Amino acid sequence: MSGSAAQAYYETADALRLTPRPLVSVVMATYNQEQYLAAAIDGVLSQHVEFAVELLIGDDCSKDGTLALALQMQGEHPCAIRVLSGTSNVGLLANYARLIRACRGEFIASCDGDDVWTDPGKLQRQVKVLREIKNVGAIHTEFDHILWRNGRWHELREFHRHWYGDRAVPQGRVFNELLKRNFIQISTACFRGDLLRMSVDEGALNTAYSINDWPLCLHVAARSDIAYLPESTTRYRKVAGSMTNSGYAARVRFFEGQVAMIENVCRRFDVAAADQIDALTRLYRPMLSAAFFAGATETFARTLAWLRENDSAYARSWRGRLLPLLAKSRLAHGILRVIQDARVRWREVVAYR
Repeated sequence: MSGSAAQAYYETADALRLTPRPLVSVVMATYNQEQYLAAAIDGVLSQHVEFAVELLIGDDCSKDGTLALALQMQGEHPCAIRVLSGTSNVGLLANYARLIRACRGEFIASCDGDDVWTDPGKLQRQVKVLREIKNVGAIHTEFDHILWRNGRWHELREFHRHWYGDRAVPQGRVFNELLKRNFIQISTACFRGDLLRMSVDEGALNTAYSINDWPLCLHVAARSDIAYLPESTTRYRKVAGSMTNSGYAARVRFFEGQVAMIENVCRRFDVAAADQIDALTRLYRPMLSAAFFAGATETFARTLAWLRENDSAYARSWRGRLLPLLAKSRLAHGILRVIQDARVRWREVVAYR
């Protein structure tokens, strides 16, 4: 058993058969993902590599058969798989942190328990880049995005190509760009292990945050170059119940966690005030809309006050002037929510097939 009493966990592994010196550790955080986990594991074990790989599966007290399946797969692949299972639910960030701390590899890759690596040459190509270009701290790739709507999966192939169009995906020293928006899908990424461990030790996975990928990538990008491969290697799944696929109240909490994260990152890396306000504005604007549709009056008022103080252009816009008035009308609130939901659905229909 390892960890503090409050966050103790057990590791299941075959010490005699486990690969002794893995070059790459793959972390797979999972919770209630029984129906997807086998495919995620298979995508890792199917990698064609010239080096040793270990897979660490971290189950955060799932209520379904996720842990049983993980243990079964560990028994079938004792040379490669280690399973970390908690005695209590600690949340995504704490689960992810203990996985990273348990890694033995020089490089650390990630694949969440509901995602799938679809390219068997993914790890080999990424490790080649990390070995040859020492100033690269992480390398990520193109990916396909699928989401569950109306009883079936809808797919958007090559998400970055759809988002960036003719523009290039940022590479090199991307910290300032990454501060504005997270464009690294962590299930596609492979990191230098020392940088990722340092990030965790610095608090990049603060449990007050709402996500694990963006703060980790920011910490690594603050110290190194980021590389990108344009081939799609991963299928990223957005399932019902995930934070980014939930209702407006959940989205308000999601943005609040991101705001706290950006503020902490800016303090740690001494980001210029103008750049910090620019990054926060990109969160406060959608948070105002989410708070409006969620009926979160206190958050709405606090967010509006921040925008009026720091984002004069938005405060003068028709949206900035009209939303506070409409927030007082239940009828207007209901009509606008119907319109907003329809807009979101329509964008998905156009983009996803």
